[in-house]
Amino acid sequence: KASKGQSLQAPVPLEIIPDLDLSTFRVNFQHEVSQTIVFTIQEQIILTLGSLLVITGKPKARKSTYLHTFLGSAIKGESVWGIKATLPEERKKVVLIDTEQSLYDLHTSVKRMSRNFGIDLSGNFFTVYTARALDVASIMTLIETICKNNPDCSLIAVDGLVDLVNDINDVREAKSSVNFLKNIADSYNVAILGVLHQNKATNFSLGHLGSFLSRFAQSELSVVKNEDGSSTLESTFLRSADSIEPITIGWDKANERYDTVESISLGALRYSESSILEEIFNGKLALTYKELTTRAKTVIPETGYYIEKKLIPYWYDTGLLKKVSGLVQFNRV
Repeated sequence: KASKGQSLQAPVPLEIIPDLDLSTFRVNFQHEVSQTIVFTIQEQIILTLGSLLVITGKPKARKSTYLHTFLGSAIKGESVWGIKATLPEERKKVVLIDTEQSLYDLHTSVKRMSRNFGIDLSGNFFTVYTARALDVASIMTLIETICKNNPDCSLIAVDGLVDLVNDINDVREAKSSVNFLKNIADSYNVAILGVLHQNKATNFSLGHLGSFLSRFAQSELSVVKNEDGSSTLESTFLRSADSIEPITIGWDKANERYDTVESISLGALRYSESSILEEIFNGKLALTYKELTTRAKTVIPETGYYIEKKLIPYWYDTGLLKKVSGLVQFNRV
């Protein structure tokens, strides 16, 4: 569309390269092609070498928390929240490039990740770079330089991808940045994990950049902040899998870290279930469901969502609670 007072303009044609070598691009089906899986979630393929995984979400939805979980799983080689990483034996190095946080906030967040996963920040398998002060061209130069100088690196995380463009709605710039990531992924055979904000008014990732990244990505995951303060990771698009079960996390006060809702609910039972229920029932044989939830919320330092959706059903499943004549009875043992 032309702006008011302007005439329509045809796009500038791209330069055509004569005598292109077709053998470079022709697919040869006589040779087997394999893939190296980097991340799975619940045994579903999420990311492979040479591909991109994008995590999107609104501001403060805890995108970086989930990002750090992916990184922690990759560095330690452990399964976390159903997220499992497997890096090539000779390419165990992981790199994080942060383009948003101040140096203090970056230190704080990475040290928190270090505590949660027992990561030695003085080791050689994890390196963090800050690119907050760099322009677009310099950030791209940094990424390629890192790849050139670290052949033992197979996973690069960029938090966040929006800083690879000056204008998220510039079609050519967005396409150019995505082509840059494609070239990095292919040339250095690395897996790229990136974070991108969503539009505040919609659940779509920002601008033309988001649209092009979604088309290129092997997987796109979305982080949603819930009304009770917890956050949920769910699949938006999976090229190599069907779907995953959402992963909901909240703050575990007892251990001072984020964990899954199920783990926090069971973690709340840091002393025996019977002791908690004795305190809730306070000598009574039975309570109404409303009385049960009200008292539980005063005794257990967790949100109402955890208590009603996770903890109380768990007590029913284990037989500690049972319904008798419309009331909830504590099955004392």
